Amino acid sequence: MSRTLDRVADAGGLLYVVLAGVGFGVFAAPALPDLAAAPGVVLRQLRDHPVGATFWTGIGLESAGLVLLLLFAVRLADRIHRAGPGGWQPVAVVALAATALAVKLASFAPVFAALHAGRYDASTVAALFGTNDMSDYVSSAVDGVVVLLAGLAAWPVRALPRWLAAGAVVAGLAVLVGIAIPGLFDSLQLLLFLWLVVTSGWLLLRGGRSAAPAAQGMPAASSAVLPA
Repeated sequence: MSRTLDRVADAGGLLYVVLAGVGFGVFAAPALPDLAAAPGVVLRQLRDHPVGATFWTGIGLESAGLVLLLLFAVRLADRIHRAGPGGWQPVAVVALAATALAVKLASFAPVFAALHAGRYDASTVAALFGTNDMSDYVSSAVDGVVVLLAGLAAWPVRALPRWLAAGAVVAGLAVLVGIAIPGLFDSLQLLLFLWLVVTSGWLLLRGGRSAAPAAQGMPAASSAVLPA
C-alpha cells in the first residue's frame, strides 16, 4: 500500500466527521422538507421543492466519509493485529465496520424512493423516511460496538495509548446508551465524534512512531489488511 493511502486511512476518522457533517448538515439536510411536520405537509414540500444538485453533493460527501470511516477501522484493526496477533478482535472490528457501512448506505434507499413524491401518498413517504431514521440508529449502534471492541482489544496489547483505548470504550458505550435513551443520543454521539477526531490526529502525528512491530511470520502489510 502507498504511503499516501496510509495517511488517508490514519485521517479517516477525522475526515469522516468533516465530510459526513458537512455533507449532511450543510448540503443534504437543508434540501429536505421539515420531517417533523405532518406527512401531508412533507409530501407537499417534496412535490413543490424537489431536491437538486446541492442534495446530491451532500450525499456524495457523506458517502465518501463513510468509506473513509471503514478505512480508519481497518487501520485500527491492523494495529491491533500486529500488536497481538492471533486474536479474533481485529477481524470482528473490520467485519462490524463493513456491516455498519452497508446498513448506512442501504438506509439511503428509502430516502431516494421518498423523493419521487408523485408516486406515493403521504403515509408512505412518512414511512420511508421513518425507515431511514431507524437504519441510522442501527448503523450508529454497530459503530458504537466497533469502537468499543477496538478499545477493549487495543488496551491489553497497547495498540493505542491507554488513554485512547479507554476513550474508545467510553465513546462506544456512550453511543449504545444513547441508542437505549434516544433523548441523549445526539449529545452522547458527540463523544464518538470527538474520539474519532483525536485518534486520527494521534495516528497522523504519533502513530507511525509508536506502532507495534509486526509479528514474526505474519504477512506483509500490503498483503494484510492495511500497513501499520
